[in-house]
Amino acid sequence: MPSENSTIEPPDSIPPPVTPDASPDESLAGSCDTMIADRWDDLNSTDADLLDAWVTDNCIEALDTLVRRYAQMVLSVCIRRCHNRSDADDAMQTTFLYLAQSAKKIRSPERLAGWLHRVAQRASIATMMSPEHSQQDLSDVPSKPVDPLERLTLRHQAIVLDEELSELPEKYRSAIVLHLQQGITVNETAKRMGTTEGTVRGWLARGKQRLCRQLRLRGVAPMAAWAAAHAWSASDAMAADVALKLTSPVNPGGSTSEPNSSPGAGDGKSDWTSSASSSNFSSLESHLSQGIATMPVIPILGSTAAVGFALLVAFAVPVGDDETGRTASVLTFATTKDDSSPVLAQIGQDDTSPTPIPTLPSRLASPGDAFQSSPVLPTPPTPPVPPTPAPPASTATAVANQIAQLLDEPTTLAFESNIRSLPETLQQATGLPVLLDEQAMTLGQIDVDSLQVQFSSKGEQPLRTLLRKALEREGLKATVDDDGLLITADMTVLTRRGISTDRWLDMTPEEEKKFDEIMDRKVSYNFVETPLEDAVRVMSEDVNSPILINTLSLEEIGLSNDIPVDVSIQSVSFRSFLRLMLRPLGLTYEYKDEVLQITTMEASDSSLRQRLYFLEGTGLPRGGDADTIEMITSTIEPDAWEALGGYSTISSVNNSRDGRPALLVSTTDEVHKEVEDLMRALRETHTGEDPRLSDEEFQQQQKNRTQTIGGGMSGSGGGDGGGGGGMF
Repeated sequence: MPSENSTIEPPDSIPPPVTPDASPDESLAGSCDTMIADRWDDLNSTDADLLDAWVTDNCIEALDTLVRRYAQMVLSVCIRRCHNRSDADDAMQTTFLYLAQSAKKIRSPERLAGWLHRVAQRASIATMMSPEHSQQDLSDVPSKPVDPLERLTLRHQAIVLDEELSELPEKYRSAIVLHLQQGITVNETAKRMGTTEGTVRGWLARGKQRLCRQLRLRGVAPMAAWAAAHAWSASDAMAADVALKLTSPVNPGGSTSEPNSSPGAGDGKSDWTSSASSSNFSSLESHLSQGIATMPVIPILGSTAAVGFALLVAFAVPVGDDETGRTASVLTFATTKDDSSPVLAQIGQDDTSPTPIPTLPSRLASPGDAFQSSPVLPTPPTPPVPPTPAPPASTATAVANQIAQLLDEPTTLAFESNIRSLPETLQQATGLPVLLDEQAMTLGQIDVDSLQVQFSSKGEQPLRTLLRKALEREGLKATVDDDGLLITADMTVLTRRGISTDRWLDMTPEEEKKFDEIMDRKVSYNFVETPLEDAVRVMSEDVNSPILINTLSLEEIGLSNDIPVDVSIQSVSFRSFLRLMLRPLGLTYEYKDEVLQITTMEASDSSLRQRLYFLEGTGLPRGGDADTIEMITSTIEPDAWEALGGYSTISSVNNSRDGRPALLVSTTDEVHKEVEDLMRALRETHTGEDPRLSDEEFQQQQKNRTQTIGGGMSGSGGGDGGGGGGMF
């Protein structure tokens, strides 16, 4: 991102590379020829090619090419985060040394751009936290604009952009870095990432949507953040100069005059291997394992009080947690009795004491009048969390108490009856009032007229035991109701048999059964460069169900109905075949308007389906919905959920310890399938009754839920400042 507002003026000219004198033997040494290495870029080598040459053949020239390719982006990130150019250069060198050491561990080399952006952002933080970094006030600020407040505002917005960009999924981050920061065309980005143009366009669209959302949650307008990143960027000439120092020794065969001029200067060529192996990356790796919510606070200001007040005016936001659960960053002045000079203070998540915040002036204060007296309004105290009401005292009726006592009395029962006649027959045998839960019978898909229940006791046994033996086999149970003994469906047993485990909100159970039969059908297809519309026609006739192509959504990402399909797979479910065929194209499927449709991932993200998942039989504790939700969102497509910038949502329907516990999930068909598989696996591996939280645990869950709702409400105002404007 070239910019006139770089932290140091670029040199008038870039010195040519110094070619070391080498003997014929030395010129043949190494794993790659130097002349060939200079043509890596001309050969349009991908990042994966270069990394493979470095990892497999130890080709130093390939790694040097990567340094030159991404020097401008990495240096810009480091300049925005560090206090001065010395620290920025150190962070940049740490980034590429870490690349040299960890190249073989990179799982997706085609997404190297996003990987480097995240490492550079974390390396800058590690450099600022190290005791060796220069304790220098911010001096390397852009010369334009002149206003110091505007310069700091731009820097703050650029840092927020880097932080949120580093938290995006790697595929989205890489596409944005390559196309929007490096300026590479969509076509070239697709080639470098080893995918199609349609897929890249989809990644760009979804990545920008999530990035915009997160920026607004932090009070930064997306367009302003992008402009600020351009203003706080290294120029091409500056990046080329630093890259040249990193990759080329100054004095071949001897020591260099610049300590940071080359990783291995002095031996005639760069020596990334020895430099990386001798470096300590423990601090960097520690930061890489953390999210920005747990990142240490690195002040971007000097100690000048006027500058501090200016930043306060620019960046003050309400205290609280945003919708993602991260603590909103609030800068305020904290004044002690012993020292009346204002200092910057960071309110953390555990600091709940109210802090006075100066009122915002009607105009921006200049440094000369920054400390003129202004009215100070105290922050209104946080409303107290209402105490969790104590559980009500037992209000069981006399009938219920009588039945509870008689359940433990020994008796004998020997008869057979269908479910509909069971209450009357059982009441005659025991003398107790017996009721039938008709609604539960419907939910449990129990045929009350044909299903027979047989009691055959040998000797006297407690009534409780006899009822359980006879009813459990048929998926029934007897519970004590205020009006009598209630015969109802045992949903724990039935859900383990696959009955009433979930419910779609947009289709009837009959439609769901038909749809599942189609998607679970075994198919075999061999499509070789077959137009998509022809392949869809063949599949529709085969499964005897209409399949539509969402033409408008495909056109939005530059695709058409005749895009070629190339896939050959035998004997897999139709569901799996659709995934394998559509995923390389950046497409997916969804059930909408009673028809299976082929659409883009972006359109699917904005057209979610709602489904109720009942939790009986899973072994998940009743009342512990918060932990259940966290388990799902942290293991199944974490970036798809709203808490991390996605569109999918999940909420508890019944967070008590009674009734049918359930989760309402709104997400795509593919994520729904993963949640369904998880619930099935939990039921298949758990036996016995589902655990219930103790009174103390349940009350703590309720308290945490109330605090979460309150925190989310207080933090929701943090995004008001970024409400205007779209991104890019």
